[in-house]
Amino acid sequence: MTIFAEMMTKKTAYYLVCLCALWLITGCSSNGVQMREQLETLEQQNNNGEQLLNDTLAESLVTYFDKHGDANEQMRARFILGITYSNLNEMPRALETYYEAADCADTTKADCNYQVLSLIHGQRASIFHTQVQPRSELNELRLSEYYAWKDKDTLQAIKRYSQQSGAYDFLKMPDSVLFVKERAAQLFREVGRNDRAARTLGGSTITSLLKKGEVSKALEYSRIYEQESGLFDSTMNIAKGFEIYYYIKGECYLATHQPDSAEYWFRKELREGKDIRNQIAGCKGLQEVFEQKKNSDSIAKYATLAYELNDSAYSLSEMDNIQKYQASYNYNHQRFLTEKKESEAKIAWLTAIIVALVSGILLWRFFSRYLLFKNAALDYRLKNAKITRKLRSMARSNPPQYPNLDDWKQLRSLVEGEIPSFRGLLNPNEAPLTEMEYDVCLMTRVHILPNEMAKLKQCVPSYVSNIRKNLLKKVFRKEGNADEFDDEISRIR
Repeated sequence: MTIFAEMMTKKTAYYLVCLCALWLITGCSSNGVQMREQLETLEQQNNNGEQLLNDTLAESLVTYFDKHGDANEQMRARFILGITYSNLNEMPRALETYYEAADCADTTKADCNYQVLSLIHGQRASIFHTQVQPRSELNELRLSEYYAWKDKDTLQAIKRYSQQSGAYDFLKMPDSVLFVKERAAQLFREVGRNDRAARTLGGSTITSLLKKGEVSKALEYSRIYEQESGLFDSTMNIAKGFEIYYYIKGECYLATHQPDSAEYWFRKELREGKDIRNQIAGCKGLQEVFEQKKNSDSIAKYATLAYELNDSAYSLSEMDNIQKYQASYNYNHQRFLTEKKESEAKIAWLTAIIVALVSGILLWRFFSRYLLFKNAALDYRLKNAKITRKLRSMARSNPPQYPNLDDWKQLRSLVEGEIPSFRGLLNPNEAPLTEMEYDVCLMTRVHILPNEMAKLKQCVPSYVSNIRKNLLKKVFRKEGNADEFDDEISRIR
């Protein structure tokens, strides 16, 4: 019985272990299925245009797939989190999350999800567009287009290519705008999307042509836009949100010198386009109409209205910027508070090093500037002293004049007074300087030229040069030329 009981006990324990393992595997598998279903649900909601606002749920998906998912799942989860932050108007967090999502992609693998990678770069481009960073926007659109082609999504790739014209428009590059727009329209036609081709040829394409003076081409694109875009009803009313075209239509009439027809479309712009952008455009157009008609009262009226609307638009833009800065501040401040405890010691250590380095640099710069100023002041005093000017004047006089003993005495007093160590530094114990050599040293230090020294000492310039060259070796123990001796003397302070 005892042996049987032990066998039953071991067998029971074995089955219990197996049941626990099966439960764990089933539980984990079930949880994985649930998380993947949740991710797919959020992706479908996003594709349907629904607002994703549950950042807690999105963050939990990121946490789960970071531990249990592959590269594609990690990228998809972060993309959904970025979309959620965007919908919550937390743009700094959204942009950072999109960068993290793109970093998850493993483009070396055949199953890399290029569709999501293209969408990520598209979202980054959208943020840069709202922040008016056209070069960054352009770079992201090119990447989005590239990955759309890799995904074999032709329509998406053409759309991303077409959107690049907006960045060129910000950069004031109308030729690039036209090239991209016309090329994109051609590509849309090749895939049977004549409506998208027509829409591509509208808007900034027409205004760019008008600015270049290509009126007939602008009118042709206007006709295509109206007939093929699918945005107009039978009475030539455009779909809501596209009312700015009424202003463009008015500009076309102005370009063909039809101010009455232009006025009709600009007034339609004011009636139908209720946002401030359309209102400004309508007023601007009417101002141009009355400038052609030379109606000064109406010009003043609509110029004033346009100015007031622009002022309001600027205020709204500033408020929007303030909100963006506030969101950025809140995000960065929250990150700082979260990381503060972990990095406090490191920050303090780095701060101490930085303060020490900055202080050292500032002290060095201050000391360098002080020395530079002090040396410049010394040189100025020596060069412009009364005795120095007198000696220089004697050397340049005609007939020549020569200094007397008192003049030489004043020169020695000047230099030795300003530089008390001067004589001691120049008199080596083994070979004291002669009177001629010392006078050459004094004159060099007060910046008297070699040819002037020769005149004052009543000798030829070559003799003075030889003395200077010999003094370089005698005093400074260096081999070199006379100019090097001048440099060494000038360094004595």
